[in-house]
Amino acid sequence: MQTVISENPLRWADPRTWPWLVYFWLAASAVGYAKPVWRWLRRNRATSWPSSEGRIELVDVDKKKWFSQYMSFRGRTAKYIAELGYSYSVAGATYTGAYERDFEVEEEAWEFARDLKGGVVTVQYNPMKPSVSILSEQSIETLQRTRPPAPFTELTQIANTDSVPRLLRPFIWVFVALSAVGLFVSLYVHLGAVMGRRVAPEAFFWILHMGIFVVWFPAVLVAKQRVGSTRRKDFWKRVLEGSPEWMRYLVYGFLGYAMVNFGLFMLKAPTGSTGSNPPAEVWRGFSGHWMAFYSAALAILYSAAHESANRLHCLNGHPAPPGANYCERCGQAVMHVR
Repeated sequence: MQTVISENPLRWADPRTWPWLVYFWLAASAVGYAKPVWRWLRRNRATSWPSSEGRIELVDVDKKKWFSQYMSFRGRTAKYIAELGYSYSVAGATYTGAYERDFEVEEEAWEFARDLKGGVVTVQYNPMKPSVSILSEQSIETLQRTRPPAPFTELTQIANTDSVPRLLRPFIWVFVALSAVGLFVSLYVHLGAVMGRRVAPEAFFWILHMGIFVVWFPAVLVAKQRVGSTRRKDFWKRVLEGSPEWMRYLVYGFLGYAMVNFGLFMLKAPTGSTGSNPPAEVWRGFSGHWMAFYSAALAILYSAAHESANRLHCLNGHPAPPGANYCERCGQAVMHVR
């Protein structure tokens, strides 16, 4: 067995030896976290501001412009904005402000804003410049909990269906862990292959192949359960709903990279039989697809498991959609987690 050794081996302590893929993901992570970090800093600064009673005057949902989608690095995952316009008074003067929240599906944005107009909210304002303000998240949640239940629609039907099929519930977190391990090993193998080396025994080549089926079949069952009759063009929006933003970026990034990597592999693929011990070029070509499948399975399974664990239930144990106060099946009160 002959192992190809790169003239410039990968050393994590020396950034000069890192492949371009590492720099790509570092840059993507920085862009993806820029907006959430800025929002966190702004809200953290506002915790010491005084507060005033405000009123929601306007409720609207609008489609995000393509440029805004691109700059927020959310791609096609955040297409709609729910906007709440509010007013408040400070020292006899009246000011206005706007609150925005991004959503993947238009129906979810309208459900968030439903019956909020005219509600009383808490507004925190800058004492040095009262026209600068932030709407309290807690007051919005209070309004949503006390509003009447939504009429039965396809959205509430989906919300009333548990994301994880009953047979998979005891094992869902096991499959999540297997997907994470498969993704980590695939990434490790791929980085080594990019540097011209095989960093894992040849048995791993087939183990990673078969491991995709182990986690992908549960992911397909979960995706089918979550999607229901949702429009097929919204498939990825629905199956990844509830997953962290960085995880969605990871999936979209690996899916796109897999296509680019496969194109490069076809240009440099070795000719003839490679035997039972594939060279580094073959490991690189296949590991791009491994990363795409394992990352997609991880995001689908994790989002479903997280949603199932945090699902609202009534006193009789029936699942309830977000914002519901009473169960649509039995009429019992819904238990809200505080």
